[in-house]
Amino acid sequence: MNPVIKTFLIRAGILFVVWLVTYHTLIVPNGRINAFLTDQVVEGTVLGLSILGFDSEGKDDVIYINKKPSVLVDDPCNGLELFALYAGFLLAFPGPIKYKALFIPSGLILIFLINIIREIALALNYNFFKETFEINHKYTYVFIVYIFIFLIWRYWLNRYSLIANMQRNED
Repeated sequence: MNPVIKTFLIRAGILFVVWLVTYHTLIVPNGRINAFLTDQVVEGTVLGLSILGFDSEGKDDVIYINKKPSVLVDDPCNGLELFALYAGFLLAFPGPIKYKALFIPSGLILIFLINIIREIALALNYNFFKETFEINHKYTYVFIVYIFIFLIWRYWLNRYSLIANMQRNED
């Protein structure tokens, strides 16, 4: 097995276990991180909808458009697990720490923003096209977010990972 892939798999396995233990024993029972992040997503979504000209507000993790409930932002929808997945991949894959230190925070910001755009789209979808809400919520918007994350990873892999450095040295 390629040593880079072997290193990645070992690190990824360790990080996955650490994440699961941390998430289920500290983060979920405490609730503050999820609550904070959910509040930020709700506020960002309301702001985005307001910028687009909609009368919107957020209350009790529910986003309202024209006083009608549109979307509930629950813990699985706040992006925390996406943050962990993205950061875990970069931490697990061999490459210079200076680029990881740049790409992890900037990627987390981009993922947060794409999640807000997702929530805006879901709220509008629910208000104007209820019949397509469930399929878009479960598949379409999730697929778009994962493709976005994959493209950031791919960019990092091709430019800054150990594999990219090895390819440059071969040329």
